[in-house]
Amino acid sequence: MRVTVVEPDVSHSRPVALAEVQHDTSVQTAIVQHSSSVESDDDVHEVPAAADPPGLTSNDGLLDDVPRDIESIDLIHYRLLTLEGLDLGRFKQMTRLSVRQNLIHKIEHLDDVAQLEEIDFYDNRISTVCNLDGLTHLKVLDLSFNKVRKIQGIESLIHLHDLYFVANKITVIENLGHLVNLTNLELGANRIRKLENLSLLVNLEQLWIGKNKISKIEGLENLKKLRLISIQSNRLTQIQGLETLANLEELYLSHNAIERIQGLEGNLKLSTLDVSNNRITQLEGLDHLTELEELWASNNQLNQFRQVEQQLQNKTKLTTVYFEGNPLETDARAVYRRKIRVLLPQLKQIDAVLVR
Repeated sequence: MRVTVVEPDVSHSRPVALAEVQHDTSVQTAIVQHSSSVESDDDVHEVPAAADPPGLTSNDGLLDDVPRDIESIDLIHYRLLTLEGLDLGRFKQMTRLSVRQNLIHKIEHLDDVAQLEEIDFYDNRISTVCNLDGLTHLKVLDLSFNKVRKIQGIESLIHLHDLYFVANKITVIENLGHLVNLTNLELGANRIRKLENLSLLVNLEQLWIGKNKISKIEGLENLKKLRLISIQSNRLTQIQGLETLANLEELYLSHNAIERIQGLEGNLKLSTLDVSNNRITQLEGLDHLTELEELWASNNQLNQFRQVEQQLQNKTKLTTVYFEGNPLETDARAVYRRKIRVLLPQLKQIDAVLVR
């Protein structure tokens, strides 16, 4: 069974958080809302509304009506200042706890829920990662949209497979070497300048590190299981350091300063390549990518239809291309899409337009 405690003003709740609750069929779901917003029902447990800002003065009794055998609890946008007083230890079967969009400054009062497999502190006010040592069963940890400056305090979480530090104030990638079971790492929107200290994450499949200050792709040689890399909105000037990543399927490099498409010779499984919003003048380096399905190259300096034909005509799996914002499109205007369709009859989409 799963319970969701939602602050009455749901206009401030992120839709994705609610959607996760309502579409989760893996556990029995009970949505807890303000008594004025839902009728009485055997599967719905009503909880009093939260107090006005700056935050709840006490959590005592907040979860008193929640069944003890609950497996998942969401306390979304509830102005919680702390987890104290929730008496979480009574929920012996709870494996997931979400306290998204609250006012929590410090991670604490989790000593009695060592069985947790997922904990979500998304959008709080946490500056230091601490007091997680006892959560040795944790598989998913989300600390996105907080004020964290340093990756630390997660050394004992060796079973983690999803780790989120999106939109914090992190400057260095560190203290991750022990997380050998990690498959998904998200560090987007921080202040990171260098890809480093990732070589031991041999099971990593997805790396999201967009909107940082990275100038070079490096240090990924040992990550042979990587299937997806997103390094959008950084300071890259060239594509490099990907030679050993034979399993790479998706590569997102938009909004950088890349001048050439190159360095992809070892990435034969690549199905999606995004190089939009760069400084690319030639369509090249794609001949060998026979698995390519989507090429996003908008807002560059591409101007030769001949190169489109040479590089892409033999790609039978290619269904989508984006070339808008290039001289290809701006100079040809009305005939642009017709020319692309003639050259690449296998396409189903050109830019945002579906083709038949």
